[in-house]
Order: sequence, then structure tokens, then C-alpha cells
Amino acid sequence: MIGTVPEFRSRSRAAVLSVLSIAFVTLAAVACTPNKTSARNDLAWPWWPTEMQISDLTRVGRPGDDGRRPLEVRVLFTDADGDPAKGCGTLEVAVSREGENDDPVIERISLDDRAMSMAHFERVTGCYLVPIDVDLPNVVAGRRLRIDVAYRGRDGATLSQSTGFDLPVSLED
Repeated sequence: MIGTVPEFRSRSRAAVLSVLSIAFVTLAAVACTPNKTSARNDLAWPWWPTEMQISDLTRVGRPGDDGRRPLEVRVLFTDADGDPAKGCGTLEVAVSREGENDDPVIERISLDDRAMSMAHFERVTGCYLVPIDVDLPNVVAGRRLRIDVAYRGRDGATLSQSTGFDLPVSLED
């Protein structure tokens, strides 16, 4: 009887060790699984921008080294739920003097390029910031500019908006 008890303990110890090692391997496999999955492009994406607006945060920026101030146009995209969204496509901002037949100053940004998109996206406001060097004659304080924004999404959506902007200060010092 004394000879069988240690043998019984060895079997139970071996069983416990094998159960523990299986549990450890399972835990290690689960713990090493990433919490992110790769992006899927085979499903409809419900958060495409469905609305675009020129934000009230659009303003005249600080003067650069040359003394000229850029017009900082901010564009906000929202999805079907009304939440801020990022665009994927082409964003075009055109600025002209309202009531004049000038060729507008145009800035195009590819939001398909991740680095370009992130360079223009402001996390705090949820807007894309597009600085425009308005190189038009007679852009002094009180002058009304016309801002036209057009977006063509990768999903085929086209959004546009126009607004007037009264310069609070001259764009040149």
C-alpha cells in the first residue's frame, strides 16, 4: 500500500501539470492576440461623410516671415449619425473676391494620402485645416471673400458648400 500511494501521487501530479501547461498555453495564446483587426474593404462603411460644412472656425492666420497672413479654411465632415468624420477622396478649396471676375486661388488636397490627410486634420476641432495664401489684389480689412469647397469622395459622393467671409484684417502687413 505504501508503494501505490507515491505512484498515485505521481499520476495526479502529472495530470495537474498537464492541465496547468494546457491552461498556460491557452492563456498565452489569448493574451498575445491583438485587439485590432485589419481594415476590411468588402463591407459597406457606414461612416462615410454625408455632410460637409465650412466651419465657423475659419479665420485669418498669423503672419508668416513674409508678413502675409493665410486664410485658414476649416472644413468639417459629418457622417449619417451627425458625428465628425474623416474624408477619403479629394478636397478642393477655392477663394476669390466676391463680386469680381478674378481667377480663384485653389488648393487641392488628396485625403486618400494618409500622411496628407493627417497633416491637415485637427483632432481638437474635428476639421480639416486648409491654409490658403490669397494672392489677389486689394485684400484689405472689410473685403468680402468667397470660399467655395468641393469634396469628391472615394465612395462617389460629391459635397459642396460656398460662403462669404469678411476679412477682419488685411492679409498683408
